[in-house]
Amino acid sequence: MLKFTDLCSFIIYTTPLHKEVIIIQLSERQREIVDIVQRLAPVTGDKIAETLGLTRPTLRSDLALLVMLGLVDAKPKVGYLPGRYPKYDSHIGNMLKKLTVADILSDPILISGETTAYDAVLMLFQQNTGTLMVTGEEQELIGIVTRKDLLKVMLGHTDLHTVPVTMAMTRRAQMTTLAPEDSLLEAISRLIRHQVNCLPVLDEQCSSSTPIQGLVGRVTKTDIMNAILSLTEEKT
Repeated sequence: MLKFTDLCSFIIYTTPLHKEVIIIQLSERQREIVDIVQRLAPVTGDKIAETLGLTRPTLRSDLALLVMLGLVDAKPKVGYLPGRYPKYDSHIGNMLKKLTVADILSDPILISGETTAYDAVLMLFQQNTGTLMVTGEEQELIGIVTRKDLLKVMLGHTDLHTVPVTMAMTRRAQMTTLAPEDSLLEAISRLIRHQVNCLPVLDEQCSSSTPIQGLVGRVTKTDIMNAILSLTEEKT
């Protein structure tokens, strides 16, 4: 028997004017949340977290995305209910189709490729971030390093003082990036598809006018959530 969550594995948005098709693939955890809401509604966020064996803050971004997509509905003092799949005509949905990466990007946090992995860990804590953009000798973007990357090095019982950050990073050739003109929905899709928390934004046309060649910013899950919250506040 085909479950509702099977139908929700891929969410397809189409824009009538431009005939643009954007496919968002839900993660396994997001599909589990939809299934829980279908079975237990109305259900609180705390109950969903307990069922999954996670904390409520861990699910915050997943729940916000599912509400935005229309797969789950949130009622104050009631809990989460099955949504009307999907909300093509909602205020937030329409606005998200119009927003681009350039509208929400934030400044990247940079680190030199000559820096040690130990100093990279310190910078993650000092800057309260989960991702650093790694630059080369000619001020070009050569890679990206995350908490997970550095944790893998630590688990190998390696002295982080002796390891250059370039040994832990994902190199430019393997990176997924965004362009300023990409839609916000496309940014969400890539973050989910590649299971990352941050993507660099590159604009080759202005490579000579930026401190780091072509790097104009980054988009994080926090940037996206702030954009969604902003649209919600505008609606109210």
